[in-house]
Amino acid sequence: MVRKKIYSESKRRFTMTLTETAINWLQKKQMEMQAGSLSDVIERMAREKLPKNE
Repeated sequence: MVRKKIYSESKRRFTMTLTETAINWLQKKQMEMQAGSLSDVIERMAREKLPKNE
């Protein structure tokens, strides 16, 4: 399912399974970053690590 465009890219649904420890850590990061969702946390963190020309 294609989601709204963000960062000039379409989003798509992706399901993953995480431990409670990982979920708690992501929720803590969500609060620190004032992100709207856990997927937004992952997106932001991934984009921080990507080289600028990708």
